[in-house]
Amino acid sequence: MSTSGASVLAWTGTTTTVVAALALLGGGVLARAEAGTAADLASLAGADALAVAHPHPCRIAAETAERNGATLTGCEQREWDVLVRVEVDAGALPSAVAESRAGPGPSEVPET
Repeated sequence: MSTSGASVLAWTGTTTTVVAALALLGGGVLARAEAGTAADLASLAGADALAVAHPHPCRIAAETAERNGATLTGCEQREWDVLVRVEVDAGALPSAVAESRAGPGPSEVPET
């Protein structure tokens, strides 16, 4: 094999490795964004369910997370707030995790 042939193979291998690494990184960034969106939507759905006196706001949050490609791994009701934690599969990388809280603003909390 000539020197130029070996050089071409080396550059091809390096380029392939860089492209694969960037694709993997892009998949992780996308999974993180999906997790954040799913967490926000799940907490909002749970808080909305709580506001209309639904007996299981975390069940509504779980359904919303699932519809958005995530798994609800934690849900807690604190007074009028709903706090959630979700995971999204990131392929070869560790799962992307996000947390969110939704509820009325401080001036909007109902009197109890």
